[in-house]
Amino acid sequence: MWEWLNDQLLEPLTSWLGGAFVFFVTNATAVLGFILALLIIRRVLIEKRSPSNFFAWFFIVVFFPLVGVPLYFMFGGRKSRKKSRIKRKIADAARSLSVGFDSNQPCSHDMLAYQGSNTTTTGNHFELLPDGESAFHRICQEIESAEHTIHIATYILSRDATGKKIVALLAKRAAEGVTVRLLLDSLGSWNQTRAARHKLRKAGAHVAMFMPVLPIQTHISSNLRNHRKIAIFDNYRAITGGQNLDIRFLGSTPIAERFTDFSVITQGPAVAHLTRTFLADWAFAAKESPAKYGDLLRHIPEEAGDSTIEVIASGPDVASDPLWEQIIRIIQEFKQSLTIITPYFIPDEVLFQSLIVKAHTGRTIRLVLPLRSNHSIADIARYHYLRQLHEAGVDIRFYTPRMLHGKVILADGKVALVGSANIDMRSLFVNFEIALLHYSASDIAQLDQWAQNIIADSISYQQATANKQLMPAKFTENLVHLLVPLL
Repeated sequence: MWEWLNDQLLEPLTSWLGGAFVFFVTNATAVLGFILALLIIRRVLIEKRSPSNFFAWFFIVVFFPLVGVPLYFMFGGRKSRKKSRIKRKIADAARSLSVGFDSNQPCSHDMLAYQGSNTTTTGNHFELLPDGESAFHRICQEIESAEHTIHIATYILSRDATGKKIVALLAKRAAEGVTVRLLLDSLGSWNQTRAARHKLRKAGAHVAMFMPVLPIQTHISSNLRNHRKIAIFDNYRAITGGQNLDIRFLGSTPIAERFTDFSVITQGPAVAHLTRTFLADWAFAAKESPAKYGDLLRHIPEEAGDSTIEVIASGPDVASDPLWEQIIRIIQEFKQSLTIITPYFIPDEVLFQSLIVKAHTGRTIRLVLPLRSNHSIADIARYHYLRQLHEAGVDIRFYTPRMLHGKVILADGKVALVGSANIDMRSLFVNFEIALLHYSASDIAQLDQWAQNIIADSISYQQATANKQLMPAKFTENLVHLLVPLL
């Protein structure tokens, strides 16, 4: 009897229910994935992405929703409404910052400051820190001599000798009563800073992590990283550039593996804009009210020299893309010569075509890259662009001694752009970045000399590509190029 019931009724019923459950779950998942895909596509359209970026995400989200939807939430976001609201609060609190600044002040150069910008100041002091050793010693010196405030934002803080030394100095100064605020990017400093944060907080320092890595921890895509490197001392002197707090970038003595890079010291009124950028990021990460920092936001450091400097903060909290727009403007307006030094070169179509068009006019364009960078995918991706630029007449050079991490654009001896951003779509359109535009001849001359030293240690495009071991296979290059919009 029981065997008959089991064979004739229970097993068929169980099988039917199991099949129905699997059918429901499978189809419900597909429907949910499709709905989420439509919502994501709507968001991508609102963000006004480039066509290549849009179609790359469109393909992966529509045809592989179970994979594409989670990937988009992890890595797809670009602009942040929440971050924009914080930034507007900061701007309101710092409205008086414009007092004493004249964005329309006359300049002696042909390329005027970015139209509509109120972040161009005169009366600044500039100093170049040409390598990782000089930058390390100066950061340590500034930490030790700071009188009341130390603000540092970095993408990477490592637990190596360099990171430990800087953390020890910061903890010491915090214990002595100096206000220390350290802002770390959650991804760049992933699994590196637990002990350091504990030590600093125990000493009385303030530490905040920017943007949790996992998207379930925030309403904002974990793709949005703070790539800025800013160190501000007593709201008067600042060190900026591309160097992280890591032995690969900084150290007390030279090592063969250290990246070739530089930082710059800024002293004077321009530091007010760097402080404003730091505090905007800090208030967001630490979940604090911007009003708490009203006095700091209103403070304008006294003049310290004769350099004219424009500060450009770019990122998902800005409606436009001011850094990208300024680079395009430099490319389109230079008259004689342009030098671009960058560790990675994955440009968007507008920047890429602007270089080609300018090269066709006979202007001198020099592009300098590391022979081998620390990211092999970026090295593979760049050859699609380099081949066409070489054919257009761009002088492409490869730096051979070690990894080249420095970033500088020089145009006609009239303007120099330095900062944290690479010439790739992540830096120009996704990351939070900081850049300085230098308009004074003495500043530009120092940066140009640094660039000439790099070029002297470089080989030509023909020499590099003659070594077939350095060149990627055609299939690999084509495959990586398909992924470029998502990098």
